Amino acid sequence: MSHEYRNELDKRNNDIINELLIGMPDFIEDYYDHLVAKGRSTNTIKSYLYEVNVFLRYVATITRKESVKQIPVTDLDKIRLPQIERYIAVSESGSPLENTAKRRRLSVIKSIYKYYFATGSISTNPVIQLEGAKIEEKEIIKLNENQVKALVDCIISQNGVTVHSKAYSEKLVYRDLAIIMVLLGTGMRVSELVGLNVGDYDLTTPDNSCFHIIRKGSDEDVVYFVPAVRSAVNDYLTYTRPMLTDSDDENALFLSTQKKRMGVSSVEKMVKKYCKASGLPSNISPHKLRATFATTVYKQTKDIYAVKDALHHKSIDTSKHYIGDKEERKQAAAAAAGVMFN
Repeated sequence: MSHEYRNELDKRNNDIINELLIGMPDFIEDYYDHLVAKGRSTNTIKSYLYEVNVFLRYVATITRKESVKQIPVTDLDKIRLPQIERYIAVSESGSPLENTAKRRRLSVIKSIYKYYFATGSISTNPVIQLEGAKIEEKEIIKLNENQVKALVDCIISQNGVTVHSKAYSEKLVYRDLAIIMVLLGTGMRVSELVGLNVGDYDLTTPDNSCFHIIRKGSDEDVVYFVPAVRSAVNDYLTYTRPMLTDSDDENALFLSTQKKRMGVSSVEKMVKKYCKASGLPSNISPHKLRATFATTVYKQTKDIYAVKDALHHKSIDTSKHYIGDKEERKQAAAAAAGVMFN
């Protein structure tokens, strides 16, 4: 199994991280080392440092520093709780933030204060008791059986695809179908899909065909799939992939017309194109296909642990958000209670 894609992603992220660190005070280097020591992914570290940089610009304004680089770590002690709450509530432009953005900001600020307070660099931790904004539980968006069929049929027939787009996408039917089938049939993340190499496609045991993939956090895992998925991938490898590469050294499984590994955004655009063409909601994304997989698995097995393991979640609580059909479960509960009146 190759870590090629993950290594490329880490390199790009580290380039951005280094640029961010250059523009921030020297004391942030220690915080960066702390995140690395905790095993945070480069993607997480990059996101955290983006947030830290925004917060430090706010600190510089309050403490009247000309630049972020001039801020000493002790300036964190000068920021009062009401000022932090105000920072969490609005963007730099002054517009109110959504609750998810508020929670993200608070999470990063808590991490900063916790670290520097623990090391004795600052004497206060004003956010230790501060609670994040409440996030309302959102309905899980996924496809039903008819919608899945409509999406697959649309790719095969190209019905609904614009004339301009059809000239391009007709050549890629087998590739696009294989991608959709893999996403729906395995529940893997789109970042995991684009990271697949040809060698990760394992048919050595036909009854348990699988992908060897690199999960979020660089964990290695095995993902099994059914014959319908195998057939779609085989067709792509036979009829389309040879047209997309002229080199035996290209390892990526799913290739673009530029003869290189497809990126996350390319897959997202492809999904949206076919959803629009097949009359599906515009908010369907690869992540919604993951939710479709999870909901279907739970419906068929009633086993939350099957969902957890298939999606590679660390916690059952995370998996619970994916099983969907809350109203259906409530109706089933009411019907079950009817035994009292029989």
